[in-house]
Amino acid sequence: MASAHCSNADETSAPTSHKRAKASILLSLSLVLAVPACSTLPKQVEQQTQNAFERDTSHTSLSKIIEPLRQQNIGLTGYHVLYDPLEALAARIQLIHKAEKSLDLQYYIWDNDKIGAMALHAIIQAADRGVHVRLLIDDNNAKKMEGIYLALDQHQNIDVKLYNPYRFRKYRPMDMVLNLKRINRRMHNKSFIADNQIALIGGRNMSNQYYNVSDNYQFSDVDVLLVGAASDEIIHSFDEYWNDEYAYQVKTIVNPQHYSLRFDSLKSQLEQYNHEASVQNYLDLANRSQNFNKWLDQNIQLDWVEAEVVKDSPSKIKSKAKKEEHLNFQLLQLLEKPEHSIDIVSAYFVPEKSGADRLIDVAKDNVQVRVLTNSYNANDVPLVHAFYAKYRQRLLENNVQLYEFLAAPEAKNLNENTQEIAEKAKVSMKGLSRSSLHAKLMAIDEKQVFIGSFNFDPRSAYLNSEIGVLLNSPALARTVHQTMDQNLSKFAYKLVLDANKSINWKIKKANDEIKTYPSEPKMKWYEKAAMKVIAWLPIEGFM
Repeated sequence: MASAHCSNADETSAPTSHKRAKASILLSLSLVLAVPACSTLPKQVEQQTQNAFERDTSHTSLSKIIEPLRQQNIGLTGYHVLYDPLEALAARIQLIHKAEKSLDLQYYIWDNDKIGAMALHAIIQAADRGVHVRLLIDDNNAKKMEGIYLALDQHQNIDVKLYNPYRFRKYRPMDMVLNLKRINRRMHNKSFIADNQIALIGGRNMSNQYYNVSDNYQFSDVDVLLVGAASDEIIHSFDEYWNDEYAYQVKTIVNPQHYSLRFDSLKSQLEQYNHEASVQNYLDLANRSQNFNKWLDQNIQLDWVEAEVVKDSPSKIKSKAKKEEHLNFQLLQLLEKPEHSIDIVSAYFVPEKSGADRLIDVAKDNVQVRVLTNSYNANDVPLVHAFYAKYRQRLLENNVQLYEFLAAPEAKNLNENTQEIAEKAKVSMKGLSRSSLHAKLMAIDEKQVFIGSFNFDPRSAYLNSEIGVLLNSPALARTVHQTMDQNLSKFAYKLVLDANKSINWKIKKANDEIKTYPSEPKMKWYEKAAMKVIAWLPIEGFM
């Protein structure tokens, strides 16, 4: 095990950060140069269709817990929201440990780091005891992991597929030049399914920054654990993507001659790392896992409500989806008309003119409209900020409230055990105190709450595939609204217009003093200039 992750024979992988920005820049260049697109998909081999419910999981331990609850709540969905990153991590690891028949895991990012290694170790243990594992990963961020995926796939109970793959494995920019239209569309879904009984969806990928273990910054995110009607729909969605023509067996597109790593060696490395890993002990993860097990086995408490899974069809990636197969269309059809409030939390928020008009119309009906998104300094994709910023003035002038997430909240507002995390996980305090909003949720009055992978931006609406759930839960909607009431002043700037209609940024300091910034905080003059220039580019639809 090399440091905190699995060693790999191929170390030529390019960094994967800011791929969204790179793709957008390449897109604008291709528009200018009118580069024609041609198909770059690798040759697909015939594959046997697999469906989750073909595997009988009715006698598993999870089924014995969940099935009686389902019988008491026929047609409904039971949910439990995972706000805390450590609880979200413990839930995943323990569900892998509890799985007896199947694990179906679909992710946009699975990194070669502490969290990725911990989860892979648990997955191999599950496969060794006979659990059938299907791992479906979008290929956009898979380059550094493809040798590991190839090794995993050697296990008789583990199948790995890469979605919408690059044909030129070592020279990926070639795919962007030759077929950017396809490459620019990605499978952004995140779903985690254990024994066809419990499903997790939300914003979290399998990477350090989603679970407070990153040395650079932490993502503030949310997941929801689902059972019942909604979990069945998520399982069907996984099958759709798994059996789609864009899902390629890793062994058919990754050349094994480029990698020396084999399964036995990978397993040995993971076992050694798991034994030594400081992250296992960080903030008493073992106790959190025991608490999750106790909750699941002895004291499971779920809120049961009517719910609808909204999801993009895989054909969206091929530009062939009907409007009814788009998540954003489904969501708009299901949302009730706001009467009092609408709260939107979105890491990347680019409403476009139509979205801004809709929010303004709602605000004109005396509905409180609040939007929380990243500040420039907190945004991990600064390019998006340029297009969001275009709409701030008009939204504020029409009573839409805007809040921008702080990159570094004041010390008193950090998690009370941040210092302990730093010491136990050997993560720097600087990294633990820097945050970026990654959650995607929306609450309508005290009626409905949406949680998923869908950002309120053109990329999620038109390009990437997404999944989410709309819960008809007054209790959860009330909680979201009240939580924003209590915490926005601690973790976000409030944007207001002064007497001259100029935007000011206000934040409550430690002594409850309100500090006002007349210009965008922590943004240099040349960054402001760059944002204005970028906003003129004809690429907003790709944000």
